[in-house]
Amino acid sequence: SSDTASFFLPGLIHQFGNLLLTVQGHVLHLDAEGIKRMQDAVLGAVQRGSASLQVIRALLGEQTGATGSAGDLVLQLVELGRVPARECGVSLEMRGEHPNEAIWVAAESFVMACAATLRHWIQSLPSGSTGAVTVNLRGDGAGGAVVALGFEPAVGSLPFPMAAAEVVLAVTSELEAAGATAQVLPAPARGMELHFVAATFTSGYEA
Repeated sequence: SSDTASFFLPGLIHQFGNLLLTVQGHVLHLDAEGIKRMQDAVLGAVQRGSASLQVIRALLGEQTGATGSAGDLVLQLVELGRVPARECGVSLEMRGEHPNEAIWVAAESFVMACAATLRHWIQSLPSGSTGAVTVNLRGDGAGGAVVALGFEPAVGSLPFPMAAAEVVLAVTSELEAAGATAQVLPAPARGMELHFVAATFTSGYEA
């Protein structure tokens, strides 16, 4: 949705600023022995920027039917979500081990579902909350993916009820309107889980 895309736009702008500074720094300090290093750095910056734009286009409703790596897409969303999360007073962090093998998912539905749930989850936190919103990706044992969201209060802060049930309703409604598919469930330990079936591989979707 446009609301979810707007939520992640500050992260995109921040990332592009960092990427431009990276490219500028390597170009201004280029020497004959550093050409290969400069080329690698610029190529990496371009690829990261391109991946971010693909994510934003998916949030704005672009449908290509492509598949993508769940691990790469989650990492990209977390990177873009750190700035808006910080503006809400919390950090956004990955937890757990990155899956050893790629888990292929329908890219646009996966991005939309994860992004919408992240937005609603972060915005559901009570005002003044401090701590870390956590994201964990694991396989479901059948080729699909499970994305778990949680919240770790800062040391010394008091625990508070999490609005998981309300977030499930809001996210489910948004996904139905967008035509995205995912099973969204409250998790037992103060969190949320999204379940995705394995995708039928078509064209690649790099992130």
